Amino acid sequence: MIAFRLPITPPKATSQTKRLVMVGGKPRFFAKKEYQSAENDLTLLCSAHAPPEPLTGPIMLSVEFVFPWRKSESKRRIALGCVPNDCQPDCDNLVKLIGDVLTKLRFYGDDGQVADLRVTKSWGDHVGIGVMVDQINAIGEARASQDSNPQ
Repeated sequence: MIAFRLPITPPKATSQTKRLVMVGGKPRFFAKKEYQSAENDLTLLCSAHAPPEPLTGPIMLSVEFVFPWRKSESKRRIALGCVPNDCQPDCDNLVKLIGDVLTKLRFYGDDGQVADLRVTKSWGDHVGIGVMVDQINAIGEARASQDSNPQ
């Protein structure tokens, strides 16, 4: 099992934010600067945790995004320590970026190996991105304890 926490504010730029440029009458898509910057930051931070060899077989990927509290957040909600985030960006767009970075760094051979994907998004005190990657055994359970938490 590979588990780590990235001490950064989760990026709001997603793979959905591309710019379109017409070249010779044909459309070409490019990543916006914000997305490219977020991808570079995540690549740098995740590279320290990359395994020597990519994991094989089916993979369980768990990602926790904790955003900083909004200025408009009530003291009552802040006192809870962590509450679900129901605002944009969407979970599926957020996890696409981190998934692409993990594939690029060869945590696993192909993102098609991810058979179990768990994503949470919240506001909280402990801002960052928690990542856990594990191989799934033949009966569909992750090798390590499910109680493990990348915090």
